Amino acid sequence: MLFCPKCGTRNKTTYNYCRKCGTKIKFSIEDIKPTKKEISQYKINDFITLKLEHGKTVIYVKNEKFLQCKYLLIEIPKENVDDFEDLMSIDDVSERLDHSLEYEVKYNNLNPEVEFWGHASNLQAWSENFYDTSLLHSNLAFPLLKKLTDVGDPIAKKVFKDEIAERLTNLYTSVAQYLIQENYLEYFNKEEIELLMEVLFEQLKNKFVGKYRNNLDFIEVETLLEIIRVNLNNSKIFLTGRLKPVDLINKQTQMGFLSKNNKVIALGFSRCGLKRIPSSIGDLEHLENLYLTENNLNYLPSSIGTLTSLKKLDLSDNHLIELPVEIGNLKNLKELLLNHNLLQKLPESISKLKNLEILSIWGNQLKILPPNVDKMVSLRVLGLSFNQLEKFPNLSSKMSNLEILDLSNNKITALHENIGFLEVLKVLWLNNNPIKTISASLLDLHSLTDLFIVNTPLAIEKGEKTINVLDDLKAKGINIWK
Repeated sequence: MLFCPKCGTRNKTTYNYCRKCGTKIKFSIEDIKPTKKEISQYKINDFITLKLEHGKTVIYVKNEKFLQCKYLLIEIPKENVDDFEDLMSIDDVSERLDHSLEYEVKYNNLNPEVEFWGHASNLQAWSENFYDTSLLHSNLAFPLLKKLTDVGDPIAKKVFKDEIAERLTNLYTSVAQYLIQENYLEYFNKEEIELLMEVLFEQLKNKFVGKYRNNLDFIEVETLLEIIRVNLNNSKIFLTGRLKPVDLINKQTQMGFLSKNNKVIALGFSRCGLKRIPSSIGDLEHLENLYLTENNLNYLPSSIGTLTSLKKLDLSDNHLIELPVEIGNLKNLKELLLNHNLLQKLPESISKLKNLEILSIWGNQLKILPPNVDKMVSLRVLGLSFNQLEKFPNLSSKMSNLEILDLSNNKITALHENIGFLEVLKVLWLNNNPIKTISASLLDLHSLTDLFIVNTPLAIEKGEKTINVLDDLKAKGINIWK
């Protein structure tokens, strides 16, 4: 928009004269071009000067080179002026135009001097309208306004934050996205950020509600928005992207959900910078799959235990210190992934997960497992690599479905006799453990196909008993990797 220098009335960028008083508000090259052609610089104001150097227009701020102007971005054909009456900024005009015009101007061998005065005309209008960022393309207006603020231009200092806030109020425009991605929010203090985020969240909320209120129940909408609201200050992801329905939810899903009968059945928030999960997560009672990978979560709310329809929960690559006791209430859970967190122990209630088939806890700080871990009778895969375990897990014949057991990269010193209970075990990983003695119970594992003992004393310092057991295993056709 353009402000009339005489009466202050706001006008559209396509207006040449003020709609209220008729004063000329748009200037052409001829309005400012001096009669002497040899002049190769033009002073916009006390802070900005343009210079023509080697056929290129260069912007100087307080006599310091700031930026070389690339080219005059757009030219609106006279016959198309009416098409742009509803637009309020150069960025809007640029997006509406056929972008071939940009290249046409760029490569049309425009006379450098003519181009110089074109840039001068644009910057002159920008300066006379109090650095109104709608008059220049955002990738020039905001860096230049920031620079002018830094060097002490009083007008720039006054309008800098206001211009950012004003352009952010239409959250999903290209300008707002540019400002967020280029970290212009960092110029606001904590209180200003909080106020700005309230405004932006209301926009986001209105967009989301308007789009999905007929596809999701009210409680589902409110819960999804609450997850975003409590994390909005910590991550700009929610301002640059949108939570929306997707065809498939997995750990690659940054923000997406699946619904059925107006209920959310799958939800993904990965790589979103989440620091909190609100207790309202428990209201998604039909949720079957939940992916919260690669975030900054330290804890989970106890309400996670009300998600009794949950079948898969992936919390990998977070900063989880502990799990809530209520995790044991997830009676239908089949897959629980906790890889790469900071867990030192598991709640004993985890043994209540009778239907759990896959439990993966790689890369944590576990020193011991719950004594009743063998009550998870449906386990097929138990991954415990890269922890601090010193004792072999408490296994029993109850774990009759366990096929893969990974204990590599721990501190286990002995292989317990109870290993023989695992009748259907196919693969056993023991790499990088200080195990010195081997149990003959391994010979009872009639389903075993692969034994990994790389970088263990079993593979390096072989005693007679070890040699005998390993030879017997080989005779049974078991692959021994050492």
